[in-house]
Amino acid sequence: MKKAFKTAALYIGTAIGAGFSSGREIALFFGDASPFNVAISSVFMSLLCALFLIAGKQKMMPQGKIVKLGIFLAASISLCSMLAGGDFIMHSMTGIPLAFGLAMTLLGGIIVVLGIEKIRLLNAVLVPLIVLLITLVFVKLPTPAHSLPFMLSKPILYSGLDVLLGGVIVSKEGENLTYKEIFLSCIMICAFMFGMLFMLQTVVLSDQNASLMPVLAVSDKLHMKWACGVLIAAAIFTTLVSSLKIVSDGVRDFSSNFKRISALSNDENKAIVVFGCLVVAYPLSFFGFDNIVDNLYPFNSVCGVILTCLIVLRYFVRIVSIIVKKEKEKHALKRAKSTLQSSHNSYASHQENPHGRTRKKPCHCERKRNNLVETKRQTNCAR
Repeated sequence: MKKAFKTAALYIGTAIGAGFSSGREIALFFGDASPFNVAISSVFMSLLCALFLIAGKQKMMPQGKIVKLGIFLAASISLCSMLAGGDFIMHSMTGIPLAFGLAMTLLGGIIVVLGIEKIRLLNAVLVPLIVLLITLVFVKLPTPAHSLPFMLSKPILYSGLDVLLGGVIVSKEGENLTYKEIFLSCIMICAFMFGMLFMLQTVVLSDQNASLMPVLAVSDKLHMKWACGVLIAAAIFTTLVSSLKIVSDGVRDFSSNFKRISALSNDENKAIVVFGCLVVAYPLSFFGFDNIVDNLYPFNSVCGVILTCLIVLRYFVRIVSIIVKKEKEKHALKRAKSTLQSSHNSYASHQENPHGRTRKKPCHCERKRNNLVETKRQTNCAR
């Protein structure tokens, strides 16, 4: 149960970043859709999470260069948006530009250097806090009106966006989980994300000004800006850490292919790679949180859907190979039985005619001659 909870918290902490917790990506994908339409994305997200966990357990995650490049680009986009969102939220809360956002960035780098266990612990602590704070904002809001009809395509695309990084991170955890623990993790993810998405879409629909961060704008009207600021900052931090881990692991894996920089792939140089990635990504975050989310998050969604399709294809190929193997074994067993029966018949025939001579059926003349010889023999015996 404990391992299932930590895995669910790791996935949720990776999925609910700046775009999620601020309501920006929900407004981008769903617009004025009903909260229930948004919330059913949780069902697809939990199913896809189960797919990634089982793929990790059975070592079926795609490992090609194009796949790794797509994951790296998606994680880089997420990292830049988290850095931009962190700067924005800390500036909104304190009025001091860059300083607190930069401090959050450095702390994220330290957590990644310390390893995946510290990331699990971080998510296990912050995720319940995020739930509590978004619930406080939700209960103070009236039920909003919505105008868009029910659509199934948007929840599927949205689940592709959030499952990309979360799925890649938790797939490695699948190796150490039983199928029962995987099932429990997915149930927790589904229940949590259903409630969070429902509440967040309610908050987004309550924002009439198309704000950069709808949740922050609504909480300001409710005099809960600081509480909501802490919520968004915590969500940003969890996703920043997960995205940075994927990016730094990608750089280390890439450097191992070249002799001159292969030393960067060693564990003792991990800190150099992690903070080097932050040095490159931080200036790119100045393009702005809204520009990064609005223009590049759809790319992440497509990458998530493609990666999911590749995993499903690998499952299909494995199932077909198992069916073909069973058919071959069945055919081989049938042929072995036929060969054994043939050998048995041959052995029985040899016992009846040990010299291997085939007795020919006598012709009419031969039978007549044999009869004469037999009659003469009987006559001689009678005399």
